[in-house]
Amino acid sequence: MGTKLRRLVRLAGAAAMAAALAACAQTVPRPTPITQAPTEPSAPTRPDDGVLRVGLLLPLSGGSASLGEAMQRAAQMAVFDTGTQVELLPRDTGDSPTTAGQAAQSVIAQGADIILGPLFSKSVGPVAQQARAAGINVVAFSTDTAQAGGNVFLMSFLPQQAIDRIVGYGASQGMRRFALLAPRSAYGQIVSRALAEAAVKYNVEAPVVELYDSKLSDPTELQQKLQATQVDAVIVADVGSRLSVVAPMLGYSGITAKLMGTGQWDDPQVNRQPYLAGAWYASPDPSRRADFESRYAQQFGGPPPRLATLAYDAVALTASLASQPAYGSNPFNTTALQDPNGFVGIDGIFRFGPNGLVQRGLAVLQAEPSGPTVVESAPDSFSGAGF
Repeated sequence: MGTKLRRLVRLAGAAAMAAALAACAQTVPRPTPITQAPTEPSAPTRPDDGVLRVGLLLPLSGGSASLGEAMQRAAQMAVFDTGTQVELLPRDTGDSPTTAGQAAQSVIAQGADIILGPLFSKSVGPVAQQARAAGINVVAFSTDTAQAGGNVFLMSFLPQQAIDRIVGYGASQGMRRFALLAPRSAYGQIVSRALAEAAVKYNVEAPVVELYDSKLSDPTELQQKLQATQVDAVIVADVGSRLSVVAPMLGYSGITAKLMGTGQWDDPQVNRQPYLAGAWYASPDPSRRADFESRYAQQFGGPPPRLATLAYDAVALTASLASQPAYGSNPFNTTALQDPNGFVGIDGIFRFGPNGLVQRGLAVLQAEPSGPTVVESAPDSFSGAGF
């Protein structure tokens, strides 16, 4: 399995990655099927025509319409690239949980075997409720881990995993003391808890954890605390104007600790800023999605948003499972989705844990003005590698 998966991960191009996804699923041993489990949804009632239907719930109106439309285009690209016979059922969730619930009802009425989406945390609950009643699973794109479990799987980029990866790599390089600077927000709370967990896991310390106000303009207090405490690395979990204030402060303050970031930096407009040169962050390797981004830009006249790959890989996942012998009448059941060997997408290897959260193989990248370089490659299997 290891040799085969390594070969598949190195395949270039979006179409090849989609083929890799299917091939990986075909070559790995399946776990013993669970014939009866409390969380396993029952098979849905659907049209008896042999067609597998995939509900796709995205914000196609409202404030995030442009993102939803881009994700829908990426999903359609995956349908063409994989040659799958699944039928996509796109529906608009807008910005409303009520609309999202109605969208779920609509695709279920048309015989959906699985639902991909929604994007927003507030909409996952109503969708999951409708799907649970119909006996089907949901692969949502939210990062709200509280929504996962039961019939809900989160296929997103979780900040907790980025923190774990970068701290683990730093520890392997001899770093023992980590500082965290993050906004005082729900995101800041998430990454601070993630650092505390990583510190225990890798037997390191986190003597400085500072959450700052959203209107940060003067980093003097942060600077003084860092100067007063010896640390080997400073993780700045932020982007935008606050990052442009905090990150340069480390250099002109004489702080020699390594600058680190999270998956938020996985954006050309962020990681190519001169003040981040040499900083490390954890993310999927961007070279793997280069072909997809190029083809998307050619077809639609501009680069895809970063989250577009989630929709692509989610559809490619359904294509892979649709081609496999099913444990029951629905190939998208919990046993199939929780294959411990995982799958390969254009964002690398991934799998769903028993808690419904995605686990990803992330690379460690170094930010450079010319574009990021790989410091340590992403793992190509779930054997070892800290999983």
